[in-house]
Amino acid sequence: MKYLSVHGCTIAMVDSEYSHDKKVEKVDADIRTFKTDLQREEMELEGLESKLDAELAPHAAAVSSKREAYESLRSRLKSVEQEWRDAERKYEEQLKRRNKTASDKKKTIEVLKTRIKDAEKVKEKRFRELDKEKERLVERAKKDKAREMEEQKAREIDRVEEEKRRELGLDK
Repeated sequence: MKYLSVHGCTIAMVDSEYSHDKKVEKVDADIRTFKTDLQREEMELEGLESKLDAELAPHAAAVSSKREAYESLRSRLKSVEQEWRDAERKYEEQLKRRNKTASDKKKTIEVLKTRIKDAEKVKEKRFRELDKEKERLVERAKKDKAREMEEQKAREIDRVEEEKRRELGLDK
């Protein structure tokens, strides 16, 4: 059996007869589902990070702006200082939200990758089971053929022996 490694996964190159096995079909369907889910989740993560970064950008700019105002306008120190702290709090909240959301999405992606890997292992195990079954069938066929040939040989010997007895007049 030949194996091909693609993106860290091992894919067996096997006869098309395995594709009709119900377990292989189920595993293949699961793998396709997992890969579709993985692709969707990865695309969502890309879009989500951009969106969250865009939401985070105004808060980061506000923090910077308020900090500059504080230093340049000492006369308005107290009010500007409070505005700065409020903007900082909002920024931190958004940053925490962004990091948690991205972390959750990354965990989902890792779970899907693990499921794909496990499904590939199940598929490989099934291939080995099918190969063993084929070997058992070949061995059984060889034994049956050997037995058949022995029986045919015995019949032929009996026939020749009987013919020679008749020729020699030793019939019973």
